[in-house]
Amino acid sequence: MKSKYWKLISLTVVAGIALCIAAVATTLTEQAEKKLSIGEMPEAVKTTILAEAKGRTIEDIETEIEDGRTIYEAEVIIDGQETDIKVATDGTLLGKEVEDEDDDEDMDDVDDEEDEDDEQQVSIDQVPAAVKATILAEAKGKTIEEFVTETEDGRTIYEAEVIIDGQETDIKVAADGTLLGKEVENEDDDDD
Repeated sequence: MKSKYWKLISLTVVAGIALCIAAVATTLTEQAEKKLSIGEMPEAVKTTILAEAKGRTIEDIETEIEDGRTIYEAEVIIDGQETDIKVATDGTLLGKEVEDEDDDEDMDDVDDEEDEDDEQQVSIDQVPAAVKATILAEAKGKTIEEFVTETEDGRTIYEAEVIIDGQETDIKVAADGTLLGKEVENEDDDDD
């Protein structure tokens, strides 16, 4: 009989600890992500976000800590689609991505690992003209290291890997030439 009580007590203690850990993690996440106004950002960040927004309404701005660095993320509606713009403290554009309506994932989770199996290496000359134009414009004359096509959520996506200012940058484009995302890869991302 004592054994049952000890099991029940142990289970209750473990559940209590788990709840405490979850509460602390939620609090830390909320503290790490902070809503801001455009005036509360460093001047370099404000300049980059305003340049990328091109006069459109900035719906939301927040700051978060990623890999020990402060990242500013602005949500802008461009051509009727929610676009996230990520900027480093020094004003460097880290990424720009059009959010899917049914996609609630972070920009870091854009590449579904299960979809990587259907990637096909292609050359820039094998893609639609609109895709080629967007990729070349975003690559700004830099060499395209790798170019693949894949299917995500039933649609064809073209992704180019380009080295810009010494950093690997992934550029994602829809089949109609719409820029879906441009993201500077962290060196730590290769370890996943």
